Amino acid sequence: MEQQLLDKVKTYDWGQSRAALTEITELIKKSHGNKAETAAIEKDLLSVLTSDAKRAGKQFVCRQLSIIGTDASVPTLAGMLGGEETSDMARYALERIPGAAADAALLGALSKTGGKAKVGVVNSLGQRGQASAGEALAGLLGNSDETLATAAAAALGQIADDNAGKALAKAKDTTKGKVRLRVLDSYLLCADKLTAAGKKAEALEIYKALQGKDMPKPIRTAALRGVLGAATSK
Repeated sequence: MEQQLLDKVKTYDWGQSRAALTEITELIKKSHGNKAETAAIEKDLLSVLTSDAKRAGKQFVCRQLSIIGTDASVPTLAGMLGGEETSDMARYALERIPGAAADAALLGALSKTGGKAKVGVVNSLGQRGQASAGEALAGLLGNSDETLATAAAAALGQIADDNAGKALAKAKDTTKGKVRLRVLDSYLLCADKLTAAGKKAEALEIYKALQGKDMPKPIRTAALRGVLGAATSK
């Protein structure tokens, strides 16, 4: 890719001509199926992220890396996860890059980020359905930050494997307020997944547990629907 084109991306800001961005998008389309060309473009785009480029240019690059990014992009993107202005764009790309490297980067960021960035990382782990994050997410269910704890509960519901189900089963009796409601909702998702997988007995155990008198009415109603659905599913 010509340096002049990359320089235009570095200085690009919202509201300006997108001609250079469109040109790069076309180059990416044309490189489809040619691993060498795509790898070269990926390398060039990463140079923008490590430069003093404006936020708008970096956001554009991250969106392109969400399409063509590989393990080669992970270290640079991982380094952006803690930044207030760069965390969201980096996560957008990492969520869509397949493989263990991206998984490890997001999981590792849990102990290195805080505030909104940490909540965002939790959301990304859920979006990826990252089972390896289950234990770490379970540890956040009792966090004093209600937003973080709620995000962790939601992420476990997206993962919805056996370990996530066990963590949610325990948390339903120890959490309160908005966090508990999200825990219960996620626990329902685990049961729904079990039903879809043909594991009716396990699903029914969860539905039964969520029909107790201490459960909110919407949860009890949803659990009853789950029982009926499991009974009629093949």
